[in-house]
Amino acid sequence: MEQQTPEVIEVPAQRQRSRDLTALDCVRFLIILELLIKVVIVITTGTILFLEWDKTTSDQSLRIFLCVYVVLTITKGFVFYFKNKQFFMISRIPELDEDNDIALLNNILEATMLFWHIVGFHCLQDCTNCKITQPWLYYTTLLWVSFGFISFILPLLAIAMLLLLLSFLKPKLESVEYHEGCELPNDTKMCTICYEEYIEGIKIKILPCDHHFHADCIDEWISIRENCPLCKKNINILFDIVEGDETISI
Repeated sequence: MEQQTPEVIEVPAQRQRSRDLTALDCVRFLIILELLIKVVIVITTGTILFLEWDKTTSDQSLRIFLCVYVVLTITKGFVFYFKNKQFFMISRIPELDEDNDIALLNNILEATMLFWHIVGFHCLQDCTNCKITQPWLYYTTLLWVSFGFISFILPLLAIAMLLLLLSFLKPKLESVEYHEGCELPNDTKMCTICYEEYIEGIKIKILPCDHHFHADCIDEWISIRENCPLCKKNINILFDIVEGDETISI
């Protein structure tokens, strides 16, 4: 009697890899982008201040605002770098060990920057003739004040949007048809939700953590909670951005 070779159902590694890499890579990209923005702000503002420095004017408020703004941006850039450099030294986000002193200093600078943007907005309101007498200083201040307020508002909007997506976006799980002789991840031949063995031709679904269940069982489960019944790993792809709890080495 000819022995049949078991058919192996392979779970695509790229799916798991892309999920795990996205969280940490996204954070690293945002850190680099933030530092580049600060460099552009310092260079642009410093150049304009240098070109406008010898021009006499009765109102120095915009010039003072921009000088302090450059100093705060440079300081915040260094603190931001030291606060987040660990993201380039770890392979998993949960391994991050944040320095409380640097985090506190960063929070103080954030509050100071918010206050200074309000001061800049007040300077723009008071200096009624600056559009004509100091156009470069005026529009530079207007640009950075507007950019500052937007940068404070956008994270709040992003958090609200993420919470909505986590609530309404349901994960799409891989579905396969079970038959005798096939090999499943974890070598389990039964659904651990209903504790019934798989039968020929029944649909099963495989989670990103490689645990598998009857399609009907897991669909009913994730309609209530979006985590694996066995290992409790969240199966919503958006949670990787927040948690990033696994690593794939390539």
